[in-house]
Amino acid sequence: MTEGSTGGIVRWLHDSDAEDIDATGGKGANLATLAQAGLPVPPGFVVTTTAYRALVDTPEIRDAIRRLDALDSTDTDALATAAAELRSLIGSREFDGAIETAVADALASFDDTNSFAVRSSATAEDLPSASFAGQHETFLGVASDHVLDRVRNCMASLFTDRAVAYRARSDVDHANAEMAVVVQPMVNATAAGVLFTADPTTGNRHVASVDASFGLGESIVAGDVTPDHALVNSQTDEILEYSIGTKTIAVELHKDGIADKAGGTQRVELPPDRRESRVLTDDQLRTLVAFGEQAERLLGAPQDVEWALADGQFVLLQSRPITSLFPRPSPAPDDDRLHVYISMGHMQAMPEAMPPLVRDVWRTYTGNAFSAAGLDASLGNPTVEAGGRIYIDITPFLRNDTTQSWLIERLAAVNEPISAGLDDIVSRRPKAFKSRGSTVGALPDYVATAGRVARLLGPAVPRIVWNLLSALVGRGPTPDDESWARLSDLFVGEVTDASTPEARARAVFEGIDFGRFLREVYPQVSPLFLAFALGGWLTRTFPNHAEDVNAVGRGFEHDVVTRINLGLGDLADVARTHPPVAKALRGGASLAELENVAGDEVFIEGFEDFLDEFGHRSTGEIDISRPRWREDPSMLLAVVRANLADEARGDHHERIRWLANDAEVAAARLETRADHGLLGPLRRRYVRRLIRTYRDTVYFREYPKQEAARAFTAWRTALLDVGAQLAAKGQLDQPDDVWYLHKNELFAALDGECVDVDIDARRREHARNIELNAPPVLTSEGEVIRGDTGTETAPENALVGTGVSSGVVEGVARVIRDPKTATVERGEILVAPSTDPGWTPLFLNAAGLVSEVGGSVSHGALVAREYGLPAVVSVSDATRRIQTGQRIRIDGTRGTVELLDEDPKTSDEERAEQREANSENRP
Repeated sequence: MTEGSTGGIVRWLHDSDAEDIDATGGKGANLATLAQAGLPVPPGFVVTTTAYRALVDTPEIRDAIRRLDALDSTDTDALATAAAELRSLIGSREFDGAIETAVADALASFDDTNSFAVRSSATAEDLPSASFAGQHETFLGVASDHVLDRVRNCMASLFTDRAVAYRARSDVDHANAEMAVVVQPMVNATAAGVLFTADPTTGNRHVASVDASFGLGESIVAGDVTPDHALVNSQTDEILEYSIGTKTIAVELHKDGIADKAGGTQRVELPPDRRESRVLTDDQLRTLVAFGEQAERLLGAPQDVEWALADGQFVLLQSRPITSLFPRPSPAPDDDRLHVYISMGHMQAMPEAMPPLVRDVWRTYTGNAFSAAGLDASLGNPTVEAGGRIYIDITPFLRNDTTQSWLIERLAAVNEPISAGLDDIVSRRPKAFKSRGSTVGALPDYVATAGRVARLLGPAVPRIVWNLLSALVGRGPTPDDESWARLSDLFVGEVTDASTPEARARAVFEGIDFGRFLREVYPQVSPLFLAFALGGWLTRTFPNHAEDVNAVGRGFEHDVVTRINLGLGDLADVARTHPPVAKALRGGASLAELENVAGDEVFIEGFEDFLDEFGHRSTGEIDISRPRWREDPSMLLAVVRANLADEARGDHHERIRWLANDAEVAAARLETRADHGLLGPLRRRYVRRLIRTYRDTVYFREYPKQEAARAFTAWRTALLDVGAQLAAKGQLDQPDDVWYLHKNELFAALDGECVDVDIDARRREHARNIELNAPPVLTSEGEVIRGDTGTETAPENALVGTGVSSGVVEGVARVIRDPKTATVERGEILVAPSTDPGWTPLFLNAAGLVSEVGGSVSHGALVAREYGLPAVVSVSDATRRIQTGQRIRIDGTRGTVELLDEDPKTSDEERAEQREANSENRP
C-alpha cells in the first residue's frame, strides 16, 4: 500500500493528524490513536468532515438543518419528517471532482483489494458522554467502485431518525454535528465480537466482558445468535466465567469477497458440531483483554471494543467509551484494598444529584462531625463523590465481624436494598474484608474514640435519662416546648449571626459546634429512641396483627406532616368561603395573580401564616440549591387546587379524627389480645401504658427535621448572598452560579482571586448526573452491588421493593418526578423517585405510594403509615417502568407492585371511577 497526498479530504489512520476529532469524527480519531500506538488496527483512511461540509454546503440543506434545530426536541414526528427531508437532500447530491479524486487515489493505494468496510464517524459520537452506538450507518463488503456512494450514504445517516432523536435527547445541536467516514479493507473474520473493558452489567472496572461468535460480528449486533460470553479479571488474568452460546448461523463475506445485489455479506448456517463449540481459547481471551486494557489507557476511559479474529490474529475495528457506567467514587482509596460505599442520598430518601458546592457542604459537615467525635484520626473523612452524589465509606465497619453484622442488620430498617447489597458483597468476597492488622493493636484507637465520645455526651446523660423516664410516665416533651425551636439554632451555628456575607458563607462550613450539638440534641430527641424501640417491641409482640400495630401509630394532629396537610386543607376551606378566590385557583392563578380578587386578603394572609411556619421546607431539601416553598409556592397552590377539586369542607380534619379513633380501637384490640392467663390483667395494663407512651412520643419524629430544615434555608440564603455579591463584582454571571463552585474556589473568590471556572460546563455535567440512575451501594472498583430482596416469591412480572405500610390497593398510577409540576388527584397511586418531607402535600389525595428509594423509617414510609396508605419503597426504576394512567396493584405487606396494564390505556372515565372507589376505601 502506498499513501499519496490527498490534501484535507482524506487522512490516513496511521498519521498523527487523523486524531483530530473535528476532522475524522469520534470513530476515526479513536482508531487513529490506537493505530499510532501500535495496536492491531487494519490500515485505512478517513474521508474527513471537509468532504461532508462541501456536500451539504447548499442554502437548501443549511435551511433544513436550521429548521431541524428549531424543532421541539420532544416532537418525534416533526423530527422524523425533517430528518427524512435532509437524508433525501444529501442523498441526491454529488461530490465535487476534488473529493472523488481524493477518495479514488486513496482506494488505489490498496493493491489487489476490492472489498471495503465503510463506517460512519460523526464528530458527536464515541464521546465519553454520548456514544451514539448504532445511530449511523455501516456498510460491509463494499466494492471499490461503490465506496463513494456508501460514503455519501454514511454522511446522510447523520440524519437518521434515531441519530436525530439521540442528539435532541443529548442536547447536541444538529448544526454543530458533522460526519466523517472510515474506509478500511474488509477483514474476512473467522470470529468476531465485542469486548467491554469494564463489566457493563455490574460496572466493575477490573472485570472485562467478552461476547464472541463465528464469522463477522453482525450476527451478534443483530441478535441472530446467542454468543459465547466470558468474564475475565483484568488484574489477575483469571477467567471468571465462560458460557458457550448456541450459534446457529454465521455472517460471512460473499465467497468472492465483494458485494453483489444482496449486499456484501451472507448468512451461513453452521453445522451442528460447531453450534455448541467454543469460539475463543483462554489464551486468546487474555490476549484480547490485554489489547482492551491498552485501548482503555490510551483513550482514558473504559472501552466498548469491536474486534475480529482473522488468520489467527486479532484486529480492533472500533473503540468507543462505555457511557452507561456509573462513575467510580472519588477520591480513590489510598490503599490497594476493596472499599464499599453507601449512598447518603438513599439513606435520606433523596438520591438525586447535587451541584458541587452543595456536595462540599455535606462532605465538610460530615468531616467536622467525625473530627468532633475523634474518628478523623482512624477514619478520616469517610465521604466520597460519584455521579454528583455523596457516598459514605463504611469499609472499616465491614472488616470487623461484630460491627459488620450489626451494621447490615440496622440498615435493613433504613434501606433494605443497601442492607441486601452489603450482605451480598461480604458473602461473595469474604477475603476482601479480613482485617490485616491486629485487633489488639487497634484497641487504643477504639478506646480513645470511645473516650472522646463519652466526654462529649457525658454531660448530657442525666438529661437523656430524665427525658426517657419523663416520657414513660407521660410527662415528656410537648409540641409547644420551646426547646424544639432551639434545635434550629444548633443546626444554624454562626451562619445568621456573622456580620458580613463572607463571614456567613464561611460559617456554613465552619460554624457548627458539634460538642454542643450532641449535648443539646441527644437529650431532646431521646424520647424518639424510646418511640422507635416501642414500635419494634409492638411489631415483635403482635407479629400477626400488623394492621393494628400500624394503626396505633396514626392520627396525630400535632405531627409536623399532619400540620402541613391540615394547613393546606384549611387554606382550601378559606378559598371555598370566597368563591372568586376558589375560581381563580382552579384556573391556575399564582399568588401574585390572586391580588385584587375578592377575598384575596383573607386567603393571602392565611397563606403567609402557613409560609411563616413551613415556608422553609422544600422537596429534596438536603440539596440547598433548591428553592424553598416560600421562594416558589407553586406546588402548595397546586395542592390547594387539587383539594378544591376532590375534597369537601372539613374533610381533612375528619380524616385525622377517623385515624385517631381507629388508633384507639386498634389499641383496645391489642390490649385485649394481651389479656389472657393468670397475669392477663397485668399484661393488659402494661401494654396500655406502652402504647400510650408510644403515641405520646412517636409523632415527634419529624420535629428535628423541621428545625434542621430551617438551618438548610439559612445556609442557602448565606451562600446565595455571596453569590449575589460575586455577581455584582462580575466574578459570576448570576447569583446561583455559586452552586457550581467548589468550596475552595468560593473562598478564593471571596479573597479577591479570579474565578476561572467553566460554569456552563459544570451545569451540563450536573444535568448529565441528574439523568444517572445512582446505585445505593458502590465499590471502589466501580461495581454496583444489588443484593437479593426476595424477587423469587413475587408474582410473575411484578416489581419488587420493600413493603413499609400494609394493605393492598389497586388503581391508576400518577408518576411524578417533580412535585412542582404535577400533583395527585384523589384516589390515584403516587409513583415517585423519592419522598422526603417536601412531598408531604401530595399524600393528601394519594391512595397508595410507590417510591424508588426508602425504608421502613424513611419519610415516605412514616407518612404512608400515618395516613393509612399501602406503600412499597425501594422499587428500582419505578418511575421508568410505570406510566401515568397505568393500572397497578400494590401490596404494602409483601412489597410488590403488579402492572395490570401493559400500557396506560385506561379511559378518563375509568380512572375517575377507580379514584372514587379508592377514595371510599380510605379515610
